[in-house]
Amino acid sequence: MAEAVAESNPKLNVGSLRIGLFTDTYAPQVNGVSISLQLISEGLQRAGHQVTIFAPRIPGYTDDKPGIVRLPSLKYLNDPPIYVAVLGTPRSTWSLTRKHFDVLHAHSPLTVGLLAYFTASTKNLPLIYTYHTSITDYTHYLKIIGGTGVIRHAARWFSTTSTNLGDQIVVPSPKFHRLLLEQKVTKPIHTIPNGIDLSHFKAAKNPGSFRSRLGIKPDAPILLSVGRVDPEKRLDFLIDAFVRLADRIPNAHLVFAGDGSARKKLEAHAAATNVSDRIHFLGMVNRVELPDLLHDATVFLSASTTEVHPISVIEAIASSLPLVAVQDEAFEGMIVENENGHLTPLDVGVFSDTLVKLLSDPEKLNQYGKRSLELSEKFSIEGQVRTLENLYFEAILQNWRGSFVSRISARLKF
Repeated sequence: MAEAVAESNPKLNVGSLRIGLFTDTYAPQVNGVSISLQLISEGLQRAGHQVTIFAPRIPGYTDDKPGIVRLPSLKYLNDPPIYVAVLGTPRSTWSLTRKHFDVLHAHSPLTVGLLAYFTASTKNLPLIYTYHTSITDYTHYLKIIGGTGVIRHAARWFSTTSTNLGDQIVVPSPKFHRLLLEQKVTKPIHTIPNGIDLSHFKAAKNPGSFRSRLGIKPDAPILLSVGRVDPEKRLDFLIDAFVRLADRIPNAHLVFAGDGSARKKLEAHAAATNVSDRIHFLGMVNRVELPDLLHDATVFLSASTTEVHPISVIEAIASSLPLVAVQDEAFEGMIVENENGHLTPLDVGVFSDTLVKLLSDPEKLNQYGKRSLELSEKFSIEGQVRTLENLYFEAILQNWRGSFVSRISARLKF
């Protein structure tokens, strides 16, 4: 299987491409996939390419940028709100038949992803598919039929089948490269790490602004979690770990930035502790302000084991933050043990003790922060876009060769 690394591929100077990006989640939804797609789209456009994004329509939301085609959709889940595009509508058919593309790139296996496959097949275009999410990790949201073994097996089958519809497969991390090999995916797999605008996180525009907002003193440690507040993130684990360290680090605070289906339950869990006044829920934080929050923090935390290649962690290391997380292959290359952080078992006591030890060593905190910044250089959006460009050109060339051979073979039969 092929593997690509964002830093190692020079840019192919071949010209502007017409690229169609297909996704089942996009703004105003805030998650790793939607953020990654916005960054990729902006990066490709800066490189001179024409980009059109196809995404479900979100009631009440109007895009403020051109090049986004909203498809008719139905609400599938309320919490979290998930909208599924309706295939075969005049809107989706007309939008695609009138546009010309060189390459299509699907970022979801659901209805918009299937629309990309049908369009690629009809127009004989190369199709790139990025595997962002392990579907089997999210079967608990299928409340009608439950997260049973049967549905997990069906999800695994669907995952493999839909992934094999692409001509070239992209995964953001080695973790998912290995997963797809285990699932018997037969198409070429390329590991292309997620990238961000590193310059946006190098410094805070308003240092101390979040500490002031929350009433936290300048010398008090802030333990920070950024991301969706959903069950699979295990944020209750972070609260339990914080309760265990609260007496040993009496001026520490725990801050959650994000929103989601588990927020009310998590707030109730925090309120039932004896340190509820030191646990803060910010809700969604504007991405313009996010660097200020990250630079106000002391250590970044994660207890999730369902991550792929979390952008929130890349943003944290780009902000020179040390990290403590539960062991997961998704952090490979981002969290290096005893260099910029620690990876622990899924054990509240071990996690808490690790944090106490780190917070008690200011020199190590400083060293870890510097190392985080060094590691972040591998995850620039410019590097990700360059590697995607090369893959697009390669896929277009292979598709042209295949079409040429097919035409010659057809003529020879006569």
